[in-house]
Amino acid sequence: MIANPAQITRHHLANQAAPDFSLKRKACACGKASTAKQLSLHGKCAACSLAAVRAAIMPGDFAKLQHMLGAVKQYPKSKWGWRNYYAAGGGQVREAMERLVAAGLATAGRAANEMTYFHATRLGCKAAGLDGAGIKRAMEDES
Repeated sequence: MIANPAQITRHHLANQAAPDFSLKRKACACGKASTAKQLSLHGKCAACSLAAVRAAIMPGDFAKLQHMLGAVKQYPKSKWGWRNYYAAGGGQVREAMERLVAAGLATAGRAANEMTYFHATRLGCKAAGLDGAGIKRAMEDES
């Protein structure tokens, strides 16, 4: 294949116009290492972002999120994510689920009778402590 000088020049110029951030490791304000891209886009590392999301919801809501994903102590961590639903009726449970939806940790699904089914998002799975395999298990039905 013959190299095209004009194409090579365009690629070179495109690489020069790339954003300033890179994948170089930098330190967050908390002291943890993070990529420069993460820090420039979000202003904090992934751990700080997750901590901010957890702080935005009530402790009881977090327990409901973990129950939604089967991420409770009675199951081994290797099984977490085996479920991804929570059937909420009315009252305080419904309000807790609405707070999770507002925080971006869950979505409202179908309504059946007096109940509405809620499902965790990827961010909700991360907040509940699921690893990559657990997130994949939890998201299987939504693909």
